[in-house]
Amino acid sequence: MPYITGRGLYDCHDRQDAFVYWDALKEAAATSAERGTSPSWREISPTVHLKGRTSNGDGEQMESRIAGAERIGGFPEQTRSPGMTEKGKLRGRVDEEVFCAMRSTLHLILASAELVISSPVAPNREVRKRLPQAADNPVQGPNVAAPKVATPVETPPPLPTASSGILLEPFKNAAIWQEALMYDEERGGIGDNRAFYRMIEDLQQKENSSHSCEIRDAGCVINPVEDAANVATALQFLQAYPARFDQSQAANPEESLVEISPVQQQTIQSFGASGAWWPYWLSDFPPAQQQNLSKLLFAEEWLHLSGYRYNLGATGDHDSVTIHNPDRGVESFMKTDGTYDWTRDASGRYYLAAAEAAGVSITFFVNAMPSALTSTLSPCGGNLALEDIPKFVSYIEAVLAHWSDSGISVEYISPMNEPHHNFADCGQEGMTVDKSIRAETFRALRAALSASTSAGAKAVKIVGDESSQVASNALKEYSSWLPFALKDKSIDAMAVHMYDWPDDATLANYAELVKNLSAPNPPPPIKMTEISTGKTASGQRSPWGWTGGKVMGPEFDPSINSALDMARQIWQWLTLVNVESWDWWTAVSNMLPCSPTTCGYGYNAGLGFNDALIYIDPQYKTTRDYEFYLPKRFWVFRHFTKFIRPGSVRYEIPNEILPYGTVAVASQGTDQVWNTIFINRNATGQDIRMKLPAAGGKIIGVTQTTETEDWANLPVPTVGADKTVLLSLPAKGVLSMQFTVSGPIAIRRYDDERLLRGDV
Repeated sequence: MPYITGRGLYDCHDRQDAFVYWDALKEAAATSAERGTSPSWREISPTVHLKGRTSNGDGEQMESRIAGAERIGGFPEQTRSPGMTEKGKLRGRVDEEVFCAMRSTLHLILASAELVISSPVAPNREVRKRLPQAADNPVQGPNVAAPKVATPVETPPPLPTASSGILLEPFKNAAIWQEALMYDEERGGIGDNRAFYRMIEDLQQKENSSHSCEIRDAGCVINPVEDAANVATALQFLQAYPARFDQSQAANPEESLVEISPVQQQTIQSFGASGAWWPYWLSDFPPAQQQNLSKLLFAEEWLHLSGYRYNLGATGDHDSVTIHNPDRGVESFMKTDGTYDWTRDASGRYYLAAAEAAGVSITFFVNAMPSALTSTLSPCGGNLALEDIPKFVSYIEAVLAHWSDSGISVEYISPMNEPHHNFADCGQEGMTVDKSIRAETFRALRAALSASTSAGAKAVKIVGDESSQVASNALKEYSSWLPFALKDKSIDAMAVHMYDWPDDATLANYAELVKNLSAPNPPPPIKMTEISTGKTASGQRSPWGWTGGKVMGPEFDPSINSALDMARQIWQWLTLVNVESWDWWTAVSNMLPCSPTTCGYGYNAGLGFNDALIYIDPQYKTTRDYEFYLPKRFWVFRHFTKFIRPGSVRYEIPNEILPYGTVAVASQGTDQVWNTIFINRNATGQDIRMKLPAAGGKIIGVTQTTETEDWANLPVPTVGADKTVLLSLPAKGVLSMQFTVSGPIAIRRYDDERLLRGDV
């Protein structure tokens, strides 16, 4: 019998064990049904023991191991050992029997989707022999089932739906799921699904620990409805995760007609970048250059950002620890003695004022609470404790009240940033916020802002939790805090970073998770707020491919290659997640390989970082070089910042009608001007014929960015009588076209109810 683990598939015992565990699940389900709850893994493991099925024949020792694991709240991954003492030593080590009980239960639940279940003879070999049959049959839709075998496993009892608060759909993608299992097994459990397997393990552990108590006071009562939601969340991943996401391409691209789907998608609010931590250096630049940088960032004739993230610093004036990188220690408005000084962070405030003058959406984000509020008087290496939350949110309210009343229009506050890291090495400010208290942090902040005497502070919206990675952070942890924050109405939007460079399948599942955890209500708006510093992994970049071919490491690539990676990442989040905002990490950086005056300005495989939209000479104090260096990333980003303005509504351009290696985004602005952005990652140009969505079409402009052209305005093409226009997409380039139409458009509005049903 194969079982799902973080390392692939392995044999636990024999097939008979699976049926014993299945009987245990049914008993637990029957017991739960009597009291109106759902079964948990805690109920299953002891029931297995009562049936006398133990790996060593010692029921008493098995019971002790189970009890020890329950005392510490679950079965952590990578902690298997042959046994545990009677006291359990509180290390969570439990033998494989218990893991088999949990995983075989999940496997048998999957059987209800008609997944292949092995026969009594040579089970794993039987699965391997049958899996290619599923892989050879193309999946036509979400309900395509895998081939059945002669001995099907009994269908499990129905899982809760309305009572769990999670909208459960029929099991789907069974054949693809089998492909994923086989793919991972063939690679020794280190294939493309490894992050997914770890996530499922974590969800199992979460159910064991009954996480509904984690964010409450001691002595809380376990809520079976919330426990059921955990199980439902795990099942959502199990039923929907595809092995990979491939673009279907047009059979004859030159003959395919490219059309814009009439269904309205999300309203886009902003494209932006952060003000961390470059203002520190810019304070040394001549005043004229400081003003020029403001124009580069916000002026319509340049980048024209519509979003700006201001870093609310944590560094006091007499801290016990100094941030090693001086630019990353941002002056807090609260000094070390606990008093406020609103003249601090002068360079940061300069560009904050420039953002305000440009009318962009401003978000304040926090890396750590002020050193004055910590027991160590340090802006790094800290951990937000439950008892610290009141003074922390009181500080945030005071800052927001001051700057709102001083003319800064703060739209969002993000009270934590990458809450998994406290940066104990003090290379930058940092503070962990455990997932168990995130919902409480948001709730307390909402209460503090609601009670504020400042109308500006009262109106600021809350966004979070700015997890670093999608697969290893957001997918694994959202269920422990997001449902509670949404229930309390203490969060207005989601924010997440993408420092794992997730593939398309992972992002599709991320969007599904947020939707499921929000049900029966529509999901909150989602913002992608940080990405940078990607180094191309050898052999991973391809015309289509996913953008997962990246690693964190030094590389400087100002070319169109890195810019096209960014463009496709924007496409991912706009189309697969329906984000309302997308932000690059930092606007400006000095992380060049060396001074451009001595070594030029070109690709470097081992030095520098792809972390900014604009670069400055790292040795400017010596060279007196105060110029701004613009990589292709700047110009490609401008296609989005300039042409997709706040309030624009996105429309789909289906991949199936585009040439291989090409993706596209369409939108209509509040001025009724349409915009299409085509991203061609191929080394050759692509000719397409596009049909405008209505009669009376007029092309306003066509612009492209390539390896040799930063911002080239092209002659406008002629619109034919059939409402079509011929476009030549440049090799390795981005092309944007703006147009208007005068005829009526058969637009259908995006329907939240159908979104929840998953059939839009």
